[in-house]
Amino acid sequence: MKKKVLASLLFMVFAIFSNGKSALAADAPPSSIQDLLVTPTRVVFEGEMRTAELALVNRSNIVHTYALSFVQCRMSETGEIKEINTTTPAGPDDHFADSLVRFSPRRVILEPRQVQMVRMMLRKPADLTEGEYRSHLSFRLIPNTENAIKPDSVSRGIQIKLIPIYGVTIPVIVRHGSQKATTRLSALRFNAKTLYFTIEREGSCSTYGDLIVQWKGRDGKLVAVGAMNGVAVYTPNPKRTVSLDLSPPKGVELRGGELIVRYVGKENDTEQLIAEGQIAVP
Repeated sequence: MKKKVLASLLFMVFAIFSNGKSALAADAPPSSIQDLLVTPTRVVFEGEMRTAELALVNRSNIVHTYALSFVQCRMSETGEIKEINTTTPAGPDDHFADSLVRFSPRRVILEPRQVQMVRMMLRKPADLTEGEYRSHLSFRLIPNTENAIKPDSVSRGIQIKLIPIYGVTIPVIVRHGSQKATTRLSALRFNAKTLYFTIEREGSCSTYGDLIVQWKGRDGKLVAVGAMNGVAVYTPNPKRTVSLDLSPPKGVELRGGELIVRYVGKENDTEQLIAEGQIAVP
């Protein structure tokens, strides 16, 4: 984990301070959470792993303050992440990791282009039941006081300005014991330039990987026509529906061939094929 954070951190520092126009160096609006860059974008404690580090980078030209806290979330069947609250209460199969993981600091003030490390430590009780536990670490932007309250020149009073609090979250997963999952792709359907299918998951842990779509024409050659990175199916969800717009290269017509979808996992710095599906296109 430390090697991955260090490599990502070196790349970010290069991108931020380079003279070229990089996506990492591009400034977002001052009140936008897009000014914050977090790496890695997910943390998985499994095996003998007990500590982890996150790197936070302020990509803007102004000082930002962020509050860090754990929130509980559920994934919808379409992949949307929503916080669990009174209107969407936790179910009996939801298992959370916030009581198992400690982190520091909980509040960060970042100067422009500054990098801050967040350290995490896993503490599992001796009687912890085997399974997968997940919470989401939230990074919420705290508005500056001068932006939230400004004097009213007409009434000479105080005008309260409502500033939305933006935030991003990353999953923090704890796997205790031997956890396995099997996955398959089903209900493949192609319409115009959009591919629809379902990722079906069975087992005690979530899945995570990249979707890669290739076109196989009459000549037998494989051509990349679509991709979607960072696709998860979290427990306890048994499936996730996907719609993926394809972008074939110029001169390639998606007709009279086959679309091949591969779901490739990237756990523990290694790639593995999680599931694969095909659909014939007349």
